[in-house]
Amino acid sequence: MSWMVLITQIALPLVLLFWLAFFPAAGLFAIGLQVLSVGAFLLGIGLAALWTLPPYWTPYLYWASFAAIVFWHLLAGRFVGNGLWAATAGPTTLVLLAFGLGCVGGYMGLQAWQGRALPATETVDIAPPFASGTYLVAHGGSTKMVNIHLQTLDESTERFRPWRGQSRALDIFRITPAGLHKDGWLPADPARYTTFGTPVLAPCEGSVAKVVDGFKDMTVPEMDRDNLPGNYVAIDCNGFFVILAHLRQGSVTVSEGERVAVGTRLGAMGNSGNSSEPHLHVHAQRGLPPEAPFAGEPLGLTINGQFLVRNDRIRVP
Repeated sequence: MSWMVLITQIALPLVLLFWLAFFPAAGLFAIGLQVLSVGAFLLGIGLAALWTLPPYWTPYLYWASFAAIVFWHLLAGRFVGNGLWAATAGPTTLVLLAFGLGCVGGYMGLQAWQGRALPATETVDIAPPFASGTYLVAHGGSTKMVNIHLQTLDESTERFRPWRGQSRALDIFRITPAGLHKDGWLPADPARYTTFGTPVLAPCEGSVAKVVDGFKDMTVPEMDRDNLPGNYVAIDCNGFFVILAHLRQGSVTVSEGERVAVGTRLGAMGNSGNSSEPHLHVHAQRGLPPEAPFAGEPLGLTINGQFLVRNDRIRVP
C-alpha cells in the first residue's frame, strides 16, 4: 500500500467522519455544507479509487458511517436553530477546505459513474478468461477516471499509436473472499499475491495467433518498460483477437496455430512486463499487425454479457 493510498483512502475519510461526528458546524447552511462536502468526497473516492488494500467493502463502511452520523445529527436537532451560519472563523475555514475536497470528490464520482456506461463502439463478448474464484477489476470502464488504458486512444500522441488496440482493456486481480489480494504491506515477491499463478483460460473458441514467453516476472513494484506486455497469448476468435498479457514466465501451454476451445488453459497470471503488481490484462481488437501487435482497432469488451468497471467483482463458480 502506497502512502497516497494510506492518506486518501484511510486517513482522510476517517478524519472527515470524525470531524463531522464530533465537530458539527453551527448554523443550517454551515452544517449543510459540511455534510454535503464530506458526503461528496466519500462518494467520489469510493467510486473512483481502486479498493484492494483497503479492500472493496471499505467504502460501504464509510458510507454507512456517514449516514449514521447525519441521522444522529438530525435526531439531535443540529439542523435547526443557530441561524444560517453561526460558525466561528476556525470552523468556517475547515468547512471551506472540506468544500474544496467535496468538489474534487464530486468530479471524481461523476467521472467514475459516467464510466459505467457501455461505450458507443463495437463491443464483443467473451467467457471469463480464468478458473473458479473471485476477481476484482482494477482498470475498466469508459472514462479515464476508472480506466487508464483509454489514454492510448489519443492518436495525436505518437508513442500511443502502437498500443491503440488495448485502449479498452481490463486489468484484473484475483482476491480472497474477504477482498484481500496480497500477503503483507507491499511484498516484493510476486508469489505473495493471490493473483500470481492463477490459471488463464481461453475466453473464446479459435486459434492461437501469437505467443510471447520468456520474460521474467518483475519484483514488485519494478516494471519492464522495454517489454510492456511481458508474456502474452493472442487468440484469433474468428473475427477479432483477444490478447491476454503479463503472464507468468514459462507458464504458456499453447503454441501458435493451435486450436483452442473455451476453457483451454493458456498459461498463468504473472507479473511480466509493465506490471506494477501481478494481474491479468485482457483486451479485444480487430487485426493483429505484425509490426505492432497491439495496434489493432480497439473493441469494447464484455464478459458473459457484463460491462465491467473498476471495483466490479466477478465470481466464477
